[in-house]
Amino acid sequence: NENVTVGKACFLISNVTTGPEALQRIISTLANKNDEIQNFIDTLNHTLKGVQENSSNILSELDEEFDSLYSILDEVKESMINCIKQEQARKSQELQSQISQCNNALENSEELLEFATRSLDIKEPEEFSKYVCVYHRVTMASAFRLSLKPKVSDNMTHLMVDFSQERQMLQTLKFLPVPKAPEIDPVECLVADNSVTVAWRMLEEDNKIDHFILEHRKTNFDGLPRVKDERCWEIIDNIKGTEYTLSGLKFDSKYMNFRVRACNKAVAGEYSDPVTLETKALNFNLDNSSSHLNLKVEDTCVEWDPTGGKGQESKMKGKENKEFLIHFEAVPSDIFLFIYMTFTFYLLP
Repeated sequence: NENVTVGKACFLISNVTTGPEALQRIISTLANKNDEIQNFIDTLNHTLKGVQENSSNILSELDEEFDSLYSILDEVKESMINCIKQEQARKSQELQSQISQCNNALENSEELLEFATRSLDIKEPEEFSKYVCVYHRVTMASAFRLSLKPKVSDNMTHLMVDFSQERQMLQTLKFLPVPKAPEIDPVECLVADNSVTVAWRMLEEDNKIDHFILEHRKTNFDGLPRVKDERCWEIIDNIKGTEYTLSGLKFDSKYMNFRVRACNKAVAGEYSDPVTLETKALNFNLDNSSSHLNLKVEDTCVEWDPTGGKGQESKMKGKENKEFLIHFEAVPSDIFLFIYMTFTFYLLP
């Protein structure tokens, strides 16, 4: 297929009238094409560098996000461990207290049993009457007042956890949804009156878009934006609609590049394909040789010279010969031309 294509190309070229002008045109076309290819290579290298830098930044942000999750999990784990230990300590203290009470009751009961048993061995009534208080002491033994039910149980199930839902939620972690790239419509764009109106649209409806970011820069090159020898992009953020007008511009370059991106609440999407618009300006120079004899004209400056004209004194009679200087540097070119023409008409003899 390549051979056939090359053959057709050679056949077409051979049928074109050759000559210096035709050769010059094809050389110029090839040179322009080489310039476009070189610019495209620069763009690819710039994009490759951006991919590497942005990937590194995204990886760092991802590590930070996961470290934040790990930190939260460690804090929650530490808090739950403290709850379990506190419950363990509380129950252990209650049980130890009951064990101590039971041991004291046993020791007291053994002493009473020994004393009561000895009193039973007394045969003589007179001696036995001396131990009549034994009955009272036995009935009041602490063992009879002791509760034999544990104050706490060994059940710790109220502190168990089930993270099945959380695990499912963690397994659904994914990257943020990114808005699609808008498309700038050159037909709807307008360049006029020192302003540029840029219009764009979304190829797919997205109700999560919060705003748009428009970027622009001046250039003297047509076609794709140049990576090298270009001005920085100027940013206009938080545009709510799909159209924006830049006013008060100074068209001191042949073209302007524009690109736009959509943003949701979390992240910005891809840039649109850049669009280059021609910014025509009304450029002219005032001719000093054809102006009024009493006017000294230099580019954007008009100066009145009362002594500059010969034979004009009689015609300027009755008018004040005041010397003045008018600067038009800050006046738009169309208004400048109107003022100059009006002023010249007024001074016509």
